[in-house]
Amino acid sequence: MTEKKFILDTDIGDDIDDAFALSLLCSLAGKEIAGVTTVFRNTKKRAQLAKTLLAAAGFENVPVYAGESFPYKEPFHLFGKDAENAKPEESAPCQWTEEYAAAKYEDDAVNFIAESAKKYGKDLVLFAVGPLTNLARAIEKEEAVKHIGAIYTMGGYFSKDQAEWNILCDPEAAQIVYSSGIPVYACGLDVTLRCTLEADLLQAFRDSKKATNRLLICWLDRWKEFFGFEKSVMHDPLAVASAFADICRFEKRYVKTSDTNRGAVEAHESQNGGTSPVYVAEDVNPSAFYRLIREKLL
Repeated sequence: MTEKKFILDTDIGDDIDDAFALSLLCSLAGKEIAGVTTVFRNTKKRAQLAKTLLAAAGFENVPVYAGESFPYKEPFHLFGKDAENAKPEESAPCQWTEEYAAAKYEDDAVNFIAESAKKYGKDLVLFAVGPLTNLARAIEKEEAVKHIGAIYTMGGYFSKDQAEWNILCDPEAAQIVYSSGIPVYACGLDVTLRCTLEADLLQAFRDSKKATNRLLICWLDRWKEFFGFEKSVMHDPLAVASAFADICRFEKRYVKTSDTNRGAVEAHESQNGGTSPVYVAEDVNPSAFYRLIREKLL
């Protein structure tokens, strides 16, 4: 896939897996990364985090674009710590501190995606590991976006009638992406929950002297302190890895967002009222995923 160009669309700054996904993409794609776009809530501070990690990886020239802060249609649906915050679009992600305030980024992620689609066409592959608002807006803005090579998403729970965070944040945008005609490869909780950052792998990152890994551990510790989680699930890195290695088994399913359970998705084996073809990851080889992580990041 070295002739391809890549964009990562991310809500980096809250869960730590976004940062691991960006670091992995740097290792796998390098100079073929066309740019990074940020989405949901404070996208400017998210952009500063992305720019900081890119610089640590030696890709300070990769542009970063702040994108859509608000969902496509509905207002924010707040819960947990968000419920205490009247303006979550202005609050800093838990991994952000003032030391990153000088990191330079651009605005208008939607336009960047649209222009990249016109420039690269089917050679453009998009990784979408946050809510799908930027992509939905870009699809509406520019016909060429519907003709890019592929989108790899982290989102959904395809075997259960259960909401998943990225879909819950903007199900209307997700439906636009699913029905766009773009080849969509979706890694949902069905497979990502099987790929966790276990103690031995975490210790290997703590022992690493790489600048990127020191930054990942710093942000991971901030994330753990803020949310109280004991273990990270490598949701987003799996979506990235699945485009470069035979790690997930994808099956063609017919998908739509749920009409009755906000944040949930429906997946059928045949066309079924309002569904669209999506390649859904139904199995994963965790051992192959961990080998790739060790090979490329440690």
